[in-house]
Amino acid sequence: MRNHGPGGGSSSILIVGVDRNGMGQLREALGADAVLPPTSLSYEQAYSEARRSRPSALVVGFDTDFEEAVRLGNQLTSDHPNLTLVALSAGSDPDRIRAAMRAGYREFVVLPDDGDLLRQAVHEALYSNASDNEDRGEIIAVCGAKGGAGCTSTTINLAAELCPIHRVVAVDLNFSMGDVASFLDLKPTKSISDLLQELDRLDERVLAGSVSVHKSKVHVVAQPNEIDEQEEVRGDNILRLLQICAESYQYCMIDCGTALNEATLTTITVADTLLLVVTPDVPSVKNAWRRLQLFDRIGVERSRVRLIVNRYEKRSQLTLDDIEANLGLRVAASVENDWKTLSQAVNEGRLVRDVNKKSPAARDISNMVTLITEGDEFVEPTSPEEKKGGALSWLFN
Repeated sequence: MRNHGPGGGSSSILIVGVDRNGMGQLREALGADAVLPPTSLSYEQAYSEARRSRPSALVVGFDTDFEEAVRLGNQLTSDHPNLTLVALSAGSDPDRIRAAMRAGYREFVVLPDDGDLLRQAVHEALYSNASDNEDRGEIIAVCGAKGGAGCTSTTINLAAELCPIHRVVAVDLNFSMGDVASFLDLKPTKSISDLLQELDRLDERVLAGSVSVHKSKVHVVAQPNEIDEQEEVRGDNILRLLQICAESYQYCMIDCGTALNEATLTTITVADTLLLVVTPDVPSVKNAWRRLQLFDRIGVERSRVRLIVNRYEKRSQLTLDDIEANLGLRVAASVENDWKTLSQAVNEGRLVRDVNKKSPAARDISNMVTLITEGDEFVEPTSPEEKKGGALSWLFN
């Protein structure tokens, strides 16, 4: 998740595609925090005016012409990467939020509810200067092909490998049955639900006071202690939390589990890298294929996806070649099935390396660090149909 702010100057804002009522709400929300133009520009006028006046931020209405708003975002993000883009809408629609994020919008606001969020975005656009133009921390989403694939174990053990020289946070997005804290034998006093209830004042300081810290120096945003029965979390709220995490840490490991909800889909959309964890069995590979189709539909590029084969054995019914052939994606890493060490780590709330530093699984997890810190050369995926004779070819016909 990257953030580049424009240099200093007046806090000027361009408004695009917003009606008279929306203009009134913007003036009421921003007050003296920004210089607003008297009228809204059309979508057609916006690009040339942004190039001419070099504003601090651009607020774009998503209700007048949704497709034009997305097109404008893509164009401005490509040509003016330092411009802060804010999407404005009358309602919180998950599909529109994800489309806005893919098009480069920094925030998605619904007025008057999100007045504080709008003011903060404008403030940051004004006071971010060239010396602060460093990349934000990276968001690493860990997704499982099916239950029990090993998302949580991958998240915490990989986070611990990154910790010696990086600031790392592990975030548990399973609000009901998350296990990140228990896998590390932590007893958190605050949870992700608490943070989401404090979004109006959430910053790096509040986040630092809400995390639990493991002896490995992994910071943890934990799941609630009790099953959370709250309404589904809004995608823009999760986006705000991820932004604060990325401002505070170099690497943010997000345990998405297998759930497909607004929280996890938002995370997947904005993540710099997605680790798709699969086990070498037919149900897992089939579900991995279905998730890859979903990633395609919501605009997630295959170049961001890293395929991880967990609990792999040479005697497994499905080989790495079989999995690659049927998913059309290269296996980026595999973790050997050292069942004794893995189960002991889970049951005792310890890292795999702390149970047995010579474990093949500990070795493989350590080797995975380079997928994040150095990137992984992308190999153009091929469709399963182009691979003849794969062990699972019947599943994809």
